[in-house]
Amino acid sequence: MPPSKKAVTLKDVARLAQTTPMTVSNVLNNRAGAVGPELSARVRRVAQELGYRPHALARRLRTQRSQIIGVVLVDASPFFLSDPLTAAMLAGLTAALHRLDYSTILHGVGPDEVEQASFLRNIETDGFCMVLSGSRATRRRVVERIAATNQPLVILQEEVPDEVRDAASIHFDDRGGARELARALVTGDVRHVLFLVPALEWAAMQRREGGIREILASRPEVRLSVVKSANEGFEACQAALGAFLAKGDEPDLVIGGNDQMAIAAMRYLQGVGRNVPGDIQVAGFNGLEFGRYSTPELTTVAAPAFRLGEAAANAMFHRLDTGSFPFREMVVPVEVMLRGSTRPVLAT
Repeated sequence: MPPSKKAVTLKDVARLAQTTPMTVSNVLNNRAGAVGPELSARVRRVAQELGYRPHALARRLRTQRSQIIGVVLVDASPFFLSDPLTAAMLAGLTAALHRLDYSTILHGVGPDEVEQASFLRNIETDGFCMVLSGSRATRRRVVERIAATNQPLVILQEEVPDEVRDAASIHFDDRGGARELARALVTGDVRHVLFLVPALEWAAMQRREGGIREILASRPEVRLSVVKSANEGFEACQAALGAFLAKGDEPDLVIGGNDQMAIAAMRYLQGVGRNVPGDIQVAGFNGLEFGRYSTPELTTVAAPAFRLGEAAANAMFHRLDTGSFPFREMVVPVEVMLRGSTRPVLAT
């Protein structure tokens, strides 16, 4: 049997890179700091050429870190990963954490299942990134319960309760985006706006409703109807809209809580003989690519979900590396995209 190959050590990399083992450790653990780009590149090149692999257990014992971030999605649906916005945020989050040499463990739980969740009984992470749904009281209770683990938290699409200190929030400017969308679309001939949302509460949907209401507050002649769908699925959205229209109360503008709900509404309206946008205008939120495949193309509020996920990962890394978050709250700008499902906006 041939002799086993000796494992490459930090000292081996340091000797060939003409530096110290400490510098090698700092570079390979993304703590380069004052290390110049030339030396950093040389260390990484030598480590790759030698096939150096850090010993995970030894590193954990030395740093007292697992190099694992828990990702908690609180959603009543077992199909939470099918939501395109959630998927895009998670893609950005996990891609950035991977570049920072962190792994992720994904936990999907219902709003009433958090207390029994395994990740609270067996803590094996360095921090948690969270996406929450449920009533305001439920979301607050979940944040406080997970904060009690004494792990740092990054909360996506939600604000941090004042009493939770070791946490940061990052969310889209949903309220501002909804204001701009309503300002553009609620023109002289619009008298009735319908906002289609899921029964399960999300902070983003509440912010969007708040932005719409802000604009309508100066237009008392315009009514707002908030219609709740059993869920965000195609059939449920169409059933909720159909039940509302059956009452004989037709809106001039339908705004979906997200793009998929808006497209379901648009398909229903077209199926019952309404012209979009001639009879009824339709718009949505999130601005994901599939909205371009609808006919007509969907007017929407574009939100950079992948970039938000990356920012969440960088905030968590900053906290673990320095001991503090770079911000308490980050609001990510959004952009209104006017397309074919709404009528052209006349310049004023």
